[in-house]
Amino acid sequence: MEENLNIWDFALSDEDMAAIAALDVGRSQIIDHGAADTAKYLNGFKIHG
Repeated sequence: MEENLNIWDFALSDEDMAAIAALDVGRSQIIDHGAADTAKYLNGFKIHG
């Protein structure tokens, strides 16, 4: 359990940060949140009891 609490014991280099930033394409590559069909599909899920 103690090891789990030490998750912040690291640092990212400038190269690491640049690699992470390069992953951002500015939009979702999984789902189009602006499409009406997507909204209709997601609306079909009951998420509250």
